[in-house]
Amino acid sequence: MAERKLKVLIVDDEKIVRDFLTRILSLQLVESKAVEDGFTAIEAVKAEKFDLAFLDIRMPKMDGLKVYGELKRIIPDLNCVFMTGYALEESLLDKTNAGVICLKKPFQDINQIKEIVAGISKKIESPAAVHKLTLDKRIYSRLAIVLEVNYKVRGKQEFYSHSLSKDISPGGIRFLIEGQFCAGTILDLILKAPGTNNTCQAVAEVVWNNASADKPGYFDTGLKFNEVNLSDLAVLCGHNSFIITE
Repeated sequence: MAERKLKVLIVDDEKIVRDFLTRILSLQLVESKAVEDGFTAIEAVKAEKFDLAFLDIRMPKMDGLKVYGELKRIIPDLNCVFMTGYALEESLLDKTNAGVICLKKPFQDINQIKEIVAGISKKIESPAAVHKLTLDKRIYSRLAIVLEVNYKVRGKQEFYSHSLSKDISPGGIRFLIEGQFCAGTILDLILKAPGTNNTCQAVAEVVWNNASADKPGYFDTGLKFNEVNLSDLAVLCGHNSFIITE
């Protein structure tokens, strides 16, 4: 039986990055496909199975974190390496995502890329093997930090309501909401670090609700970010003590 080639998807809006990775991967006899945005990446994984994706975080149209969530829904066992040219984004991912690799652009060590590819190749040859690139069951680990949260229903609510976050990650946030919102409700958020003037605006979608045992009429609510500026979010989180929760 012929040895199966590793299939790699490259997602980056910069042509120079796509061309560079394509060239490096070709030297390792890896089959690769390069696309310039998240929407094209999603269509690509619907059409064929990939083993690994190199995914830029900051892209127009759809940011890399949202693309990652969509790709994982289509190919749950897809391995992913994030790429960023922004130190704050790299730092935030390092602190909140155990097992997720983030490469800093411009690339400093070509051997690191080769080692990642070699590791994934070995993993798919022996699926039962435990590999350090295996991701947590959840896409993101959570940070138990407190941020001020101003929220309103997009298009239906004029004034912001107020709450405090219970935990947060680059993928979403959890906090108490007065009343119960249906899953899929879109909220506009303004996040603020207590005692500072630093804020971060975001658009998030309600995923689940649980009635609060401590505060009648309120619901412990989980939301996923549809739009968020990772650099602004990293600044906010940098003003708090990081506590990784289970």
